[in-house]
Formats: sequence, structure tokens, C-alpha cells
Amino acid sequence: MKKIICFFSILLSLLWMSCSNQTASSYYLDAVNGDDSQNGLTEATAWKSLSGLRNVELKLGDRIRLKRGGTFTGELEISGQGTPDNRIYVEAYGEGDKPCIVGNDTSLYAVRIFNSDYLMLRNIAIVNTGKERLPHRTGLKIECRDYGVSRNIVVDGVDVRDVNGSLVKEEGGGSGILIVNGGKDIISVFDSLTIENCHILRCARNAMIWSGYSSRENWHPSKHTIVRNNLIEEVPGDGIVPIGCDSTLIEHNVMRNCPAILPDSEAAAGIWPWSCDNTVISLTK
Repeated sequence: MKKIICFFSILLSLLWMSCSNQTASSYYLDAVNGDDSQNGLTEATAWKSLSGLRNVELKLGDRIRLKRGGTFTGELEISGQGTPDNRIYVEAYGEGDKPCIVGNDTSLYAVRIFNSDYLMLRNIAIVNTGKERLPHRTGLKIECRDYGVSRNIVVDGVDVRDVNGSLVKEEGGGSGILIVNGGKDIISVFDSLTIENCHILRCARNAMIWSGYSSRENWHPSKHTIVRNNLIEEVPGDGIVPIGCDSTLIEHNVMRNCPAILPDSEAAAGIWPWSCDNTVISLTK
């Protein structure tokens, strides 16, 4: 019996080492000179569109790299489980302006991070306008649903602009960044979500807002959220609204030039937590 247990212990160790030693891949997208018939694994064989990522399952240490100066139309879906030592990155490469992802006419989001851990999105531009205002429309959606704890998602240096959501809160509103957690089968929350150095411009109705377990009868807070060094401009509604969170730090953010276009029935504020405990808000450096 001891020999059997020892054998299985060795086998599990070998399997863990094999998974840990998997070679990470980089997937390249070039909206100008790419080709979707290529393999996307080098700059020279970059894909042209987001469709090249459709069947990619992100592994430890993988990178999605979008070439600067290009515009990619559609919805970018991101899901992956990194670790502290092998984070997953979605980022820009090359020279010029940040690569821009533009949602389709009826897209509710242009980029979604879904059920992920230790994943960083950085130096990307996001636009989701459409032909007319659409309730619930957002630029970047960060979602954790029936998953458990989504750990250490980082959004850094991302520009979100021209999101054409509803101006009415009861209709569903709209936002630059929407953070959603929930689930009936598995309680799901964020731990150590960070949003920093981002620019949110001309997004309606709100800049960034959460949707989580807000009822104190069923309160499962996301913890240790950081919202830092973000610039919010020309947003008519709420600026930063954490909902159902504990131990949130909101510091060094600026909201300015807010247009007075909300209906008379609507009210808004720059920063306000709802159903949150231990929120720290610092407005100066």
C-alpha cells in the first residue's frame, strides 16, 4: 500500500512539474500587415484580426500582443489563469499610438476579462460607440461569475473612450469600465483587483461602476480593490462607484469637465461607495 501511495505521489509531482514547465506563448496581432492564415506566434506571422484568438486557450505566462497604431474591430474575450510567477499579459507592442479595439455596432462591451487570475491588461485603447445609445453598454467588462475568487486582475494604462450607453440609471445606464461579480451556484468575488493609470473619456453614463452582492442579507464583498491615478473626462454621470466591496483604496484620481446632459430626473456624484466597508478615498498626492 505504501508503494502505491508513493507511486501516485511521484506521478502527481511529475504532472505538476510538466504543467509548470510548459513553454509560454506569445500571440501577435497586426491590424495593418497581419494575416489570419498565419499562426500568429511571431511578429512576422501575426494575425490581422481578433478572430485569430477565437480558439486560443491562455496558459501560464502567455501574452496577447497587439501592434500599436492599428484598429481591431469586434469583441476581445480574455480568460486565463495565471499565477504570481507566471502572469498572463494582454498588451501593446511596437511604435505609435495604443492599439485600439472598437466594438461592433450592438456590442455591450468591446473587451471582456472573464473568470481569470493574475492577468494584466495594459496600454490598450477601447472604443464602443455604436450608432445609438444602448443600455448596459460598456467599454471594458471585468466579470467573475460562478467561479470563486478571481485574484489579482490588473488594468494599467488603458484608454476607454466614446462609450454610448444610456443616460438613465434605471434603464441600465452605461459605463467606461464595468466590474461584475456574482453567481448562484458558486459565490464569486474579486480579490486585489487594480485599475490604475487609465483615461476614461466621453463615456456615458458613468466612468467605472461595480455590480456585486449589494444586499447585506447576501453580502459577499470583493476585497482589496485599488483604483489609482485615473483621469476621467467628459463623463456626465457617476465617476467611481464601488458596490459590495471591502477594504477598497481610491486615490489620486481626477474627474473633470463633466457635461450637463443627464435628464432632470438623474443625479450623479464623482466618487461614492455603495454597500461597502472600510473604503479609503484620497484625492491628493
